[in-house]
Amino acid sequence: MAVNILMTPSFSLPHDIYFWGQDRSGNLIPMLAHCLYIFTGWQPVVLVSIVHYLILAAGFWALMRFVKSGYGRFVVALVWFLPPWHFIEFLLILYGIQASCMILALNFLDRSFGTRVQWKCIAWLSCSCLMFIVAVWVSDMVLISLIAVLMTAVLYLTAARKIPGSLPVWRGLLIPAFCIVFWTFTGYLVLHYAKMISTPVLAYDKGFVADSASILSSLTIVITSVSRVFLFSSESNIESVFAWVFFVSLFFVIILKEQYVKTFPGITEKPWFYFFLCDALLTIIAVMSSSWVAANGSGRRYFTTFFISSFICLVLWLENLPNQKSKKIFQVALMIVMITGSLSGIFRFYYPEIKPSRIRVISALKSLGNIGIIAEYWNSYMSGSSDPVHIKTTPHEKDYVRNPDLVEEVLKQPKIYLIKDGWLDSFPDTIVQFRKTLRKKGACIHIADAWLNRYEIIKR
Repeated sequence: MAVNILMTPSFSLPHDIYFWGQDRSGNLIPMLAHCLYIFTGWQPVVLVSIVHYLILAAGFWALMRFVKSGYGRFVVALVWFLPPWHFIEFLLILYGIQASCMILALNFLDRSFGTRVQWKCIAWLSCSCLMFIVAVWVSDMVLISLIAVLMTAVLYLTAARKIPGSLPVWRGLLIPAFCIVFWTFTGYLVLHYAKMISTPVLAYDKGFVADSASILSSLTIVITSVSRVFLFSSESNIESVFAWVFFVSLFFVIILKEQYVKTFPGITEKPWFYFFLCDALLTIIAVMSSSWVAANGSGRRYFTTFFISSFICLVLWLENLPNQKSKKIFQVALMIVMITGSLSGIFRFYYPEIKPSRIRVISALKSLGNIGIIAEYWNSYMSGSSDPVHIKTTPHEKDYVRNPDLVEEVLKQPKIYLIKDGWLDSFPDTIVQFRKTLRKKGACIHIADAWLNRYEIIKR
């Protein structure tokens, strides 16, 4: 999030096409925020927040094409904008943006199916393909959703063949098929070029599928985490209530499955229900077997898109149930589940005390004027996000420096500060950083919840 803010004022293509220092995670937010920054001059943190939530809102709007009932839309709004604590990162980093772009693409694709005017069909289909390209640029995980689209299409065409007159004339499909091939080839070329000019990360390219030991380790982490939630031993007790209510509700659904086994919609009637079902299943399989996820400790953030797809699928299934008393019971139970889950995501920021936003805390650094900061990785880029125009930051030379250009900007600042938190035990009299000898100047200060000391470059 901090790097998105830092990129906004100085965003440029092709240098910033991907997240600094890697060839993954397309910078959609900084690119759009930069355009607004040029015209408004507003603070980058404000612009990044506006763009981020506008994209989330656009994704939610696109999803309303598939969720028809007012009840379903309200539940999906809770899932989308107020997820439970364990899935709060859907709002914070690229996973919500990825999901929004993907659902926008599906919305356009569905609109192309819904029109019989060929030029409108091609226009909507082209918009869909373009949005899929953007989605894959934002996150490679969208490739899983593309596979789910293909699986759903195969299932749909297989079922539709058995219904006379339900399939379109093949001759009429030639132009849409050519359109898809054209955009697929174009997207491949654009993304391939983007990766070629970006910084490769060897850790990404060691193979997708993890070994059996890593998969077992990921499974153990997930089971342990889920168990802690059910035993009221996680970070949020309210989330434990959410988990138990959901489990009990699911238990009754399973018990009554004989009554509702025929209520699953046909794929020719509700193809998007099956898409979200396939997407959820493929995502959980991919995440659990991924070597990259295992190497990063199977963080809960990787499961956010699985959670979203699963709940959309559940809402679509509920909409298809006949209007009986048991349907009302399920709806009430699901509403209680989601309200409880939403409270678990909010509660930790307000109880037992109101926690100030991180940007408010680090904004105290603006009182130091035009400065450069060298710090430990997690304290470096974040420290500059309150005012990236006047505060230049970089990790120290032995840490993960994502953008070497920022190093030069830090060393050119009139005042240079070191943050010792997470890096130094004490401030040394002199220290060598990036082939420059820095000498301590004055006493250390405590500001923005960190210890800083000013240094100056010794000129030779």
